[in-house]
Amino acid sequence: MMRTVFRFLRFNPMVRRTLGIIFLIVGIIGSLFPIIPGWPGYVLAIILLGRRDRLLRRLHLIGRFGLRWLRKAPAPHLRRIGHWLSQQYVELRRAIVPRLIALERTIDDT
Repeated sequence: MMRTVFRFLRFNPMVRRTLGIIFLIVGIIGSLFPIIPGWPGYVLAIILLGRRDRLLRRLHLIGRFGLRWLRKAPAPHLRRIGHWLSQQYVELRRAIVPRLIALERTIDDT
């Protein structure tokens, strides 16, 4: 069953991109509202769009610039939040990126 889904997504890039953008929007909405968790939407969007997608790379850069701004903010409480969020970002990235790479290889090999 999963191989069929992977093959379908692999050979239908337009469907894959559309689903990826939908899940990206769900992730953003989930980040804004505490009712829906945003991270599942982000993970599915990264899986569907691929780590090298231009839209994801730009959003990633915007997020990193936001973290840098928070770390250098004039208010001390914002700097503390910025340092804490940056630490959380690094830990999450170290945990997730190897798994995303393995999943991308699985999808591409199918």
